[in-house]
Amino acid sequence: MASLFPLPISQDDPKALFGLDWSYTFLNHGSFGACPHEVLAAQDRSRREIEARPIELLGRKVEALLSPSREIVARFVGTDPSRLGFMVNATEGVNAVLQCIEWKSGDEVLALDMLYNAVRKSVQRMHATHGITLREVETPADAWSGDALAELLINAISSHTRLVIIDHITSPTAIVVNVARVIAACKARGVLVLIDGAHAPGMLDLSIDDLAPDWYAANLHKWTCAPKGCGILVTAAQHISATHPLATSHHFGLAYTKEFDWQGTRDISPWMHAGTAIAFFERFGWREVRDHNHAFVVAAAEYLCDAWKVSPLMSDGGTSLGSMCSVRVPPEIKARFTSVEALQAALYDHERVEIPVIDWKDAWHVRMSAHIHTAKSDIETLAAAMLRIGR
Repeated sequence: MASLFPLPISQDDPKALFGLDWSYTFLNHGSFGACPHEVLAAQDRSRREIEARPIELLGRKVEALLSPSREIVARFVGTDPSRLGFMVNATEGVNAVLQCIEWKSGDEVLALDMLYNAVRKSVQRMHATHGITLREVETPADAWSGDALAELLINAISSHTRLVIIDHITSPTAIVVNVARVIAACKARGVLVLIDGAHAPGMLDLSIDDLAPDWYAANLHKWTCAPKGCGILVTAAQHISATHPLATSHHFGLAYTKEFDWQGTRDISPWMHAGTAIAFFERFGWREVRDHNHAFVVAAAEYLCDAWKVSPLMSDGGTSLGSMCSVRVPPEIKARFTSVEALQAALYDHERVEIPVIDWKDAWHVRMSAHIHTAKSDIETLAAAMLRIGR
């Protein structure tokens, strides 16, 4: 029996809460997120206040401005605020970690081949300066599950592995990986572990301290819907003294949060209002938001597979999905286009549908995102649009 789409989370139209251009069907929340009007208005007020009194607010009160938000974010992701540093995005956090490890020539970084490409490039850059290597574990083209991906990574750990990097939710394929199992295996073997949780806050019920990785980097502008340019790096206590932001500034060598709060002159308003975004969705209940988005994605995946007559990519019936899913592009439609970019452009330019099309191991799929603003009619629009451009 097909899964039913959940009812809208609010009697009012959730789309009205966001400033997206609704003349397009927006199914790519996962790339950059979307910030509610109310949160943007609060951010704008803070920006104006800082512009009015920059020396007082940036020069003397930055810690006081950021501490309330950090407390809210720390509770939300399940960690101690003294070990949570604000960053622009998760990729910046990953780079900070790579810079703080004392590498030896021949050290190996281990990851799945579903690794986010910006992180891949970051490790490759370290190869040129430190002689480390990146080994990527091959994953299957389909039949995915979060448990199976965790086991693939664990079984690939070698005596040369210094650091394991694992996406909590894989970017190209939208799988929630069993990172707890990976972390436990790494600890048992004395291997460092960095979780790239770019998509996790707001999508998953997260307790970073229960997971207990060495480092956890994440974004808050995606599924938490904070203003863009809002990420965090949570560091285990044993690494606090060695972990620093990429920009060395006046607070170097002081408390962890002081270093991250002041990385030079920059717009701190996204960090100030991460807590505002978290509070905004508490009117619906965060558990209800997560459950709604997950149920919607499971129903959408089934609907699209049926409409396009393609088989599911997941092997566990949607258990390893969060608020995104990947669905195969029908082979006959793929054959009409020279590249995924061409198909994505056709959907956007001719059908006004915004969705990423991804080439994964010679098969194409769309990665569909759902937040509270996503409606069943959006999925129906995508299903029909794909069939039209494939004629």
